[in-house]
Amino acid sequence: MSLTLYLLLLGPLRCSLAAAPCKEEEYPVGAECCPKCGPGYRVQEACGELTGTLCVPCDPGTYTAHLNGLSECLQCRVCDPAMGLVTRRQCSRTENTVCVCDQGHFCVSESGDDCAECRPHTACRPGQRVQQRGTEWQDRVCEDCPPETFSPSGTLEECQPWTRCNGPFQSLLNAGTSSSDVKCSSWSLSLFVGLTFSVLLLGGIIPIVVWLLRKRMKTRRSPGGPAKGRLLQVPQAPPDVTTVALEETASVFPGRDQPTDRRL
Repeated sequence: MSLTLYLLLLGPLRCSLAAAPCKEEEYPVGAECCPKCGPGYRVQEACGELTGTLCVPCDPGTYTAHLNGLSECLQCRVCDPAMGLVTRRQCSRTENTVCVCDQGHFCVSESGDDCAECRPHTACRPGQRVQQRGTEWQDRVCEDCPPETFSPSGTLEECQPWTRCNGPFQSLLNAGTSSSDVKCSSWSLSLFVGLTFSVLLLGGIIPIVVWLLRKRMKTRRSPGGPAKGRLLQVPQAPPDVTTVALEETASVFPGRDQPTDRRL
């Protein structure tokens, strides 16, 4: 009995020692080692006693990147836009698709050397500045604006200082905030300019008007002026002949009485 048991145990051990391990460029098929297919190919038929491995190219959308004994090529990866991914390199028979984060996104989940999921960079709020830019592997870092500065959209790397209303004819209209600038009122300057222009305009027109009026009055008073300044001559009635004769007689004989004017 002991000899029989020894022989039964020794048989499998001898078989295992006889089955040598396959080389790196081979793959096991039962008790045999067959040559592997090269990158971009797959095994269609394993090797036999007198034949080698039959390899065929990978179909479109599949690939093998290394020596292999696969009967089916690997499926190419699809970059899902819903995950914030875009294709950097298309799949080929020997290389898988390479996906990267879309612009404005960063990786939050890795798969080997590639990214499996991306998210949008954090958007800085108005009143904040971009302290650190976002990258493909890191989110954007935001920081509140310091006092007396502002950022209207949150996209600036440095907040802008408030405007100072210290210019001529300026006054503060609205105070500044972390997201809006100071508003200055310049209506006083506009009023000053308007008044100055009006004064200069009137100062030039009034002397001209006075000069024209004086010239017109002098023209009316001059001897050679228009007909409006001359006296109108009223026509007189012809003198009475009898009256004129008596007046002449009285002037010749001053001591005599003047006769009575008798008319027929």
